[in-house]
Amino acid sequence: MGRPDGKVVKNLPEYRRIMPYFLRHKYESLFYWETDIETEKGEAFIEKMSKEYDTKITFFHLVLHSLVKTFTAYPRVNRFVKAGKIYQRDRIWFSFSVKKEMTTEAKISVAKREFKSSFTLKDTIHSARKEIKKGKAGKDDKGEKEATNYLRFPGFLIRLGYPFYKFMDEHGLFSKKYMENEVLYSSAFLNNVGAFGANPAYHHLYEIGTVGVFIVMGAIEEKVVAEDGKPVVKRVCPFMATVDERSEDAFYFFRAFDYFREQLMNPEKLLEPVEFVK
Repeated sequence: MGRPDGKVVKNLPEYRRIMPYFLRHKYESLFYWETDIETEKGEAFIEKMSKEYDTKITFFHLVLHSLVKTFTAYPRVNRFVKAGKIYQRDRIWFSFSVKKEMTTEAKISVAKREFKSSFTLKDTIHSARKEIKKGKAGKDDKGEKEATNYLRFPGFLIRLGYPFYKFMDEHGLFSKKYMENEVLYSSAFLNNVGAFGANPAYHHLYEIGTVGVFIVMGAIEEKVVAEDGKPVVKRVCPFMATVDERSEDAFYFFRAFDYFREQLMNPEKLLEPVEFVK
């Protein structure tokens, strides 16, 4: 049986086909990526485009669009592993957390949205703002509703039902509509802890769902870096990512992350069409 959210990748090297059978869980298949991305050009670009688009743009919007372009240019990062097989998505879905208020008591909702490969920067900004607005208003919080429904049952029934849920998840037996609404069935999960002034940390990958890339971005800060062998102060945004290597090798991912970084370092490139990479 096929899955509604992806197709089995064929003609893979033997070593890659065998990996999911021996590395059966995400937690034993991880690699980590970390970088600081200079933001001075990005912040100047934000000021310029905010005037041109007559709307408020943030660095988070640039990050989202850079990810859209990255997942389009490097389509093999848009893969996932289930039941010993590697699947390719044909659509790009991002989940991201939204803090309803900048207080310790405020709830965090999770938004999910499809970002089409054809999106321009303006499209991405509009799409993200719409989803963030819904998240802050507490509307259509699917994760909260789903948890509420499960908690109607006593704890022992939830524990007994989990293996059945995991089997459905592993073999793609949920409906297409359910997977499109569920935040853990996404190309990547993005957490912007910089929105409340925090530093990033590596985040685990969930065994449920198909998220194989989790990116955490921190707050923009001033940092001493080397330039032409001399220490200089630059404004940078720190990023940390956790990746399931079974879906694609680390070399390909590092190339994709370099592309992601290059787009943000030279933000005028965000206005250019995507150059596809095999």
